[in-house]
This record gives sequence, C-alpha cells and structure tokens, in this order.
Amino acid sequence: MLRIKTLLDILTYLVVALAVIPLFPWLDGAVQLSVVVVFCAGLLADRRQRYLLAPRLATVLTFAFFAIYLVQLNLNNVVSPVINLLALLLCIRLATEKQGRHYLQIFVLALFCLAGSSLLSLSMLYLPALILMIFGVTIGLVVLTFFQRDPSLRLNRAQSTSLLKTAAILPIGSLLLMLALFFVLPRTQFPLWNFLNPDASATTGFSEQVRPGAFASNATSKSLAFRAECEKIGAEDLYWRGTVLNTIEGSTWKRTIHKQEATQLVGGKSITCTITLPATDKQFLFTLDRPSKLDGIQYQHHSDQVFMARQALRKSVSYRCESRLGGALQVLSTPDTKLYLDVPANVSPQVQQVADRIQQQAKTPQQRIALLEEFFLQQQLNYATTDLPGATAPIEQFLFVKKRGYCEFFASSFGLLLRLCDIPARLVGGYHGGEYNNFGGYYLITEDLAHVWVEALVDEQWQRIDPSRLAANASTTLLAARQQGLSLAKRTMDSLEYLWTQMVISYDFNTQVSLVRASGSQLKNLVPRTATLIRTGLIILALLLGGAAVLWLRAYQRLTPQQRLLKRYQQAVQQRYQLANIPSASGLVELAMELDDPRCLTFARRYSAMLYGKQPFNSAEYRDLNSLIAEIRQGQS
Repeated sequence: MLRIKTLLDILTYLVVALAVIPLFPWLDGAVQLSVVVVFCAGLLADRRQRYLLAPRLATVLTFAFFAIYLVQLNLNNVVSPVINLLALLLCIRLATEKQGRHYLQIFVLALFCLAGSSLLSLSMLYLPALILMIFGVTIGLVVLTFFQRDPSLRLNRAQSTSLLKTAAILPIGSLLLMLALFFVLPRTQFPLWNFLNPDASATTGFSEQVRPGAFASNATSKSLAFRAECEKIGAEDLYWRGTVLNTIEGSTWKRTIHKQEATQLVGGKSITCTITLPATDKQFLFTLDRPSKLDGIQYQHHSDQVFMARQALRKSVSYRCESRLGGALQVLSTPDTKLYLDVPANVSPQVQQVADRIQQQAKTPQQRIALLEEFFLQQQLNYATTDLPGATAPIEQFLFVKKRGYCEFFASSFGLLLRLCDIPARLVGGYHGGEYNNFGGYYLITEDLAHVWVEALVDEQWQRIDPSRLAANASTTLLAARQQGLSLAKRTMDSLEYLWTQMVISYDFNTQVSLVRASGSQLKNLVPRTATLIRTGLIILALLLGGAAVLWLRAYQRLTPQQRLLKRYQQAVQQRYQLANIPSASGLVELAMELDDPRCLTFARRYSAMLYGKQPFNSAEYRDLNSLIAEIRQGQS
C-alpha cells in the first residue's frame, strides 16, 4: 500500500528538481550548496517525519533573506538577487513540515524558478523541463486534493496507477494549447534580461579592436560564436571574416570608416554557407572568407568585405553567405595608402632596425614578405596564452624578449613591420577553424577560435597572411586546437541544440508571416481549373460510393438468410409505422401485438417456428415471408 503523502512528496521533489536544474548554473555558490544540501536532507526528513526547521525559525530566515537580497537589488542587478531569493525560499519550504498549503507554495515557487531561468538562458533543456513541470504540477495538484481530504489515505498499486493515469490526461490539453499558441503568439528569441554585455575580462573571443599586452594571460572560452551549415572544406580555408582593423593608435589597432574603394573578387571556388548567429549586442555578420554577397538579412556592405547588420543582433538570426574559396580581392581604384601605411611615432628602435634591414635586402613586396616570414621563423616565437608581454612596448617584448603570445601579438607585429617595410597592411578579425558536425552538416565555431590575421596589398590585390602559423609550436597549439573533432555525444547534443535554435529560437514574427504567405501561395497553386475540379470531385464521390457499396455487400453477405429476412422485416415495420427504432429487447410477437397488425403477428409466429425448428426452413417458406414483408411495407390488407 502506498501512502498518499509519500506519492505527493515524490511528485513535489521531482517538480523542485525540474525547477532548480535549469537555474542552478546561475545561482551564487552558497545558494547552490544550500539547494543541494536541503534537497537531500529534506527527502530524509520527510521520510522520518522529523523536520530541519521549526515554523518560527523558517519565518525569521524568510525575512532575513528578503532583507539581504533587497539591499543588493538595483537597476543594474535585478535578476540575480531575485532568482537566488526564490531558490532560498524553496529551500525553506523543503526543510519545514508540509501541510496542504505548503505543497501549493512549493509548486508556485518551482514555477517561478523555472520561469526565472528563461530570463537568463533559452537552452533546449527548458522545453522538456517545462513539459515535465506541467505534468508534475498538474498531477501533484490532483493528488493534493486527495491528501487534503484524508492525509492518512493509502492506495494499492491498482488505485495508484489509476489515479496517476487519470491525472496525466489533464495536462495533455494544456500542451496542445501551448503548441497552437506557439505558432500564433509573438515570442522572444533571446533571454528577457540582457546579460550580453559583461564587463571586460581576460578571455579569448572576437573583439572590435586588437590591443596586445592588455592582459598577462588569456583564458579560453568554449561558448558558442555561431554555426555555419555548408559542405566540409579544407582546414586551410576555414577563415571566418568579421571586421577589418586599419588604424594604429599606439599599440592598439582599430577600425576607421573611410571612403569606399572599388574592388572585385576574382577566381576561387564558389561555396554557399547558412550562418546562424546567437543573440548579441554586436552588428558584425561573419562570413567565410572571401565573401561576395549575403541573403536573408538587411546589411551594410563595405569595400573591405565587412558586412554589418543595420541594427544590433539582439535575437538569433540566420542568413546565407556566398563566398569564393581561394579568391583574390582586387582593388580597382587608387587605395588609401596613407591610411594603410600609417605607423605610430614611438616605434621601438629594435623593430625599426628589422624593417630597415629587410628594405635594404629586398626591393619587391613579395621578397620583403618572404624575408619577414623568415625573420619570424628565426625568432622561434611560441603561440601561448599565459605569461604574455605587458602593455609597455608589447611588440618589442614579444619579438625579442618573451617570444610568446597569441594571434594578436603575431598579427600586430607582422602588420606593423609590413607598414614599416612600405607595404600597405591591415588586420582582419574573425575566427579560424571549426569543428564539423556531420550529423547536422555544419561547422561549430566557438569563442576560443577567435583569430586575427593580416592582409597585405600586393600588386593591387589584398593577400591573406596568417603570421600565427609561423609560430614554432603552431602544429601542436594553434592548428591542433582548430582541427580537433567532435565526440559522438557532443555531436548529438549540439545537433539537438542546433535543431532547437532553428525550430524554436529562430521562429519569430517574420517567420510566422512567411509561413502564412507560403501557405497562401501553396493553396493557390493547389486550386485547379473548374472542369478539373468537378471531374476530380466526381471521381472521389464515385470512389466513396463504390467503397461504401463494397463494405455494405461484405457486411450483408456475412448475414445468414434468416438474419437478412429479419432485417428486411424490421425495416418494413419501421417504414410502415414511422418508428425511429425497434428496441432490441422487444420480441417479435410482443411487437406485433403492440402494433395490432395481424400480418406482423403472422410473420412473428411463422419466423419463430422456422427459427426454432418447429417448421423447416425452405425456399417456399422464404418466399412467403418475403411476400408478407412486402405487404407490410405497402400497408395492404
């Protein structure tokens, strides 16, 4: 026998788990510990009926937590205090004795906790958690009504199963309504609270400027940058273009909007990618280098192949990008050489000496680039993210002292030396590499793949140069990190996440409008000419009638001759006396006497005698009874 309270406790803790798991990563460390401890201790306390907190102490703690988090509340910090307070209130309720209203309070707090997680993340885990929560709370409320009537009630296995099955039917209507409303109501594609502008931190990732030496070390982040759905391509071509940095201020490279240059793409292999960006506060549209055009989004196109959305991408977007792998960007107009040759006034003498020596040894740009690459190889520079050069003379320290740095150091120093060698140069910021998911047919690009490389103007063409590949340990650090494969579990999970993004997160008002328009067009295309429509209708009607006739014949043939005779008699009586139906419990003789019809009485007696063997059933008797049925139908005397 199962106690009703035990069943209610099981449902309650399942609901609490569903509410807390999506919220758990966002809670403070102390609150996370409290949730885990109280959850486990609460289970044990409910089983032993010995609770951790007395009602008065629980009230005191409630007011104390309210006061603590109310002090932390301000316009810049709203969600964090609220979700931590909700989690702690849930802990208090789990740690105290539970009556009917307490269970109801736990269900309400759990719903608020799950809703709070949507303020911070739109993970695909939210959907199954929400569906299970609806079932858990609904069934819990049904069980709670039984608990309120009799807390000591016990159910056997059959009763428990029947109760749960009946209660589980109730949420199905809610889920169907949710599904219908999903296609109709407007929705958000990003967390309701904007956590997309965190404080500057020393983590790798795409940046709008390059400032080597800003941090002594950089930590990698595996957070999603974007996904690119396309065919699998070579690792040497996996350069995802974001921005171009063309101006040096001190040791910082920035982007300056300058006059448009006339350019054209020549050569290369054409390829199309569908890129899906998560919500962000930036406007950069990443493309596979070298891009030619975009579809599916409004954008601004600059001559240096930088594509910008017309407004901040505060929701997930998808667009198509056409690119030319291996193509060359040819400059048709006179380039702004002053912009691309400008260098800081405080260039290190040691760096200047390297540039002077290269200029003396080589006259053409190609020869100078080759000598510059040879210099980088000779310096035995290492790609690293720790123990980096400081902000004071970072290029000099990188090239001659520490000889270690990440892509910003390699690109900044190489770009500066190109300009000192009288070769127009600029930096390109974006991503390099990506992990291909063959389940979904797309590349997964994460923030740790953020990269900076160099473009040099040689023979009126912008050539891509990646100085980071000149690192002595490039094969074991830079290249290895950008060519590792996805495990089976990660491919599966990320495919589901991508499907969630495409089908749910990216489903917005514009998609709704497009769906309605597409449906209208398809309906118009489905409407044929009038003659075709009539002919099709007649064919369908004939098929339906033919099918009905076949079914009727099969059913009729399964009847015995006596049953067919009785069926015709009943139909005749109903027609003659305008009866809606003949009661199944009514006997033939009893019916005939009620109708006061001698012919019906004759049929009833002869049919009964024939049916029960008092009179043999032969063709002559069958014809006589059929004639009697015809008389009854026509009302003849």
